Amino acid sequence: MKWLIALVVLLIVGAILGPTASGNAGYVLIQFAGWSIEATVVGLIVVLVAIALITTVIVSILRRLLNKTQKGAAWFSNRSDRKAKQLYEEGIRLLLDDSPEDASLKFSAAYKKRGAQETAAMAALAACLAKDTGKAQYWHDEAGGFVKGSDTLLNILKVSQQVSDDPHNADKAVQELLNKHPDSAHVAFLAKTAFKASGNYKALKDLLPKLKQHSELSPAQFERLEYDVYFDYFVSVGRNDNDALKDAWQSLSSKQRSDATIRLAYASALKHLGEQELSAKVILKGLKREDIHPAGVNALKLFNGKHGKLVEFVQEKLKQNPDDKDFLYAFALIAIDNQDYSLAQRALKKLVDIQPNDKAYRLLGDAYYALGDSQLAANAYKQALAD
Repeated sequence: MKWLIALVVLLIVGAILGPTASGNAGYVLIQFAGWSIEATVVGLIVVLVAIALITTVIVSILRRLLNKTQKGAAWFSNRSDRKAKQLYEEGIRLLLDDSPEDASLKFSAAYKKRGAQETAAMAALAACLAKDTGKAQYWHDEAGGFVKGSDTLLNILKVSQQVSDDPHNADKAVQELLNKHPDSAHVAFLAKTAFKASGNYKALKDLLPKLKQHSELSPAQFERLEYDVYFDYFVSVGRNDNDALKDAWQSLSSKQRSDATIRLAYASALKHLGEQELSAKVILKGLKREDIHPAGVNALKLFNGKHGKLVEFVQEKLKQNPDDKDFLYAFALIAIDNQDYSLAQRALKKLVDIQPNDKAYRLLGDAYYALGDSQLAANAYKQALAD
């Protein structure tokens, strides 16, 4: 009320001083139903402001008096309840529209109208979804024990914030969350982010079954994730000690060593660390046992042209089936690895006749270019773009 009176005084002073200072107080004539009212502009403003002030004071007094009566209090309470309900429902709609920040504001306004624990709980949930730790903590405290598991939700949010702010040092907190909530999809993916950021590839490898259980990734997407995780794990283990890498491979179960993705990741890590010969042996064994497919080996360019037994294996497969597109491509890669571009060109020319594709045409262009035939190389590259 004090601020309203101060504002009115300022308006009156301004209304009086403004026209007076200019030397023109103005003139107003109002005629209605035989009545005439004459006044200066200043006088009219003072009267109108006074009426507004008196009306505000009267409404304020009546409100206080009504609040002291049962019916009056009920009327104001019902009005606040209706407004709170409206704001609450708007908050729910905003949550469903994936706008947690706006929803949080609606729940906050609803709580001011009617301080229900349910509303505070929804405000806490909205703040959690908006990743606002401070507000989430405040509304969590306001809600008390209304929401079962709210402590868990808040704890997950706090660790999420830690992972976001300092992922390299969040492993311990994340591991504790995993131990407490082993079936939580959110915690599993939170752990993935933390372990990858900190370089804890062993923990990330052990997390893969949970990620597969909760993942919405397609089989191909998960396969890529699994490959990346195992590749990083093997490289991290073998970076300073190749024997440690071999021990890590042997420590896997036979089922894991037979898994195509894991075997290819191991062979790639060996090649990356300079162990080309051992990498070729791993590939050859996988191909013989049919644990891996030549297409996967081709995609990662793991065929080693210097490994005689692997080359012989590919040649034998082509004798059995000269039109096998995967082994034709493998043979071309081996020829290029040995810088035998003429042999590579013949294999690739046959391949594009059987199954034209951009990768084969690009490689054929490379072979022609290495042989010094720029025109045929350009034609091959053009075909690659067309396919």
